[in-house]
Amino acid sequence: MAETYVTTAYERLQIAHLRWRKRLQKWISRSREKVSFVLIPNDEKPLAQIEISVGMLGFLFGLSVSLVLLSFGLLLYFSFFFERNLSLEKKTETQLVSFLFYDLLSRDLRESVEELESMTESLNLLAWEEIPEKEMITQDYLLKEEFRKDASELDSNLLLFQQVVTTYTQFGVRLGNLVPNFQNAIDYLSMRESIFYSMPRGRPLKPGVGVVTSTFGYRSDPFGILPVGEYHSGIDFAAGEGTPIYATGPGIIAVDTAVGGLGKSVRINHENGFFTLYGHCSLILVNPGDRVKRGDKIALVGQTGKATGAHVHYEVRIGLDAPLDPEEYINLD
Repeated sequence: MAETYVTTAYERLQIAHLRWRKRLQKWISRSREKVSFVLIPNDEKPLAQIEISVGMLGFLFGLSVSLVLLSFGLLLYFSFFFERNLSLEKKTETQLVSFLFYDLLSRDLRESVEELESMTESLNLLAWEEIPEKEMITQDYLLKEEFRKDASELDSNLLLFQQVVTTYTQFGVRLGNLVPNFQNAIDYLSMRESIFYSMPRGRPLKPGVGVVTSTFGYRSDPFGILPVGEYHSGIDFAAGEGTPIYATGPGIIAVDTAVGGLGKSVRINHENGFFTLYGHCSLILVNPGDRVKRGDKIALVGQTGKATGAHVHYEVRIGLDAPLDPEEYINLD
C-alpha cells in the first residue's frame, strides 16, 4: 500500500505565499506594459501619440468609477434622504435681517455722533477757548475690535457681521472720547454758572426806583468838613424813606451789621468770599443768620448814621480786599 504524504500548515502557507507572489509579479509586469493612444488631427499636422502604462490606466479608471459612484450616491442622498433644517435656516435669515437693520441704523448713528462731536468742540471752545481733546485723553484704554482683512475667506453674511461690529466698535471709541471732554466742559461751565448766580448782581432798589447821588471813588465831603474830599467806598441811591431794599444776591445775613457811619446797615455774606453792605437803613427786616435769596426784601431806605438825606449806601467787597466798584456788578444784571 502506497504511503500518503500530508503537508504541514507551514508548508501550505509557503505554497500560498509563492502563488500570490507569482501572481503579483505577473500583474506588475503586465501593468508596466504601455498602451498607446494615437490622436489624429483634422488638419495636416503630424499624428500625436500618447503612451500610458496599463497600471496607470487602471488607476485612472478606478478613480473615475469611484467619483461617479460617489456623485451618484450624493445625488440619491440629497434627493431622497436629506432633510432641511428649517429652524436653522429661519434663524439665519432672522440674523441676516437684524444685521441689515443695524447696518442701516449705523448710518444715522454716524451722523448723530459727528454732530455730537461738533457740538462738543464748540462747548470746549466756549469753556476753555481751545479743544484739549488730544492732551486730555488717549484711546489706549478703550474697547477695540480687530478682524482679518482677507475678505476672500469670508462669505457675505460674515462680511456684513464684520462691518456692523466694526462700525459700532468705532462709535464706542468715539463716544468714549467725547464723554470726558463733554463732562469737563459741562463741569467747568456749571462752576462758572454757580459762581455767576452766587455773585451780587443788579441794583439794591427796584428798577426805576431811586437815583444815584454819589458814585464810587473820591468825592468832595458832603458835610464840608474835609477840604481834600473823601474816598467813597460804594454807590448811593437816593429814594424816599421807607423804600424797600432788596438783596442783590443769595447769602447769609452777617451777625455784626453795624459799620461805622453807615448807621443801621445789613451785611450779606455770599459765596466765593463776596459780601455786600446796605447802609443808612431806617428799618432792618432780617435777622443775623437768616438765609436770603436774590430779590428778598431785607430793609427800608432811611438816613441813619452819617447821612444828609434818605438813601441807601451800597458796597461790594471780597474778603479783606479793598472795596470794589459796585457799578460793575450792577451792570451784570
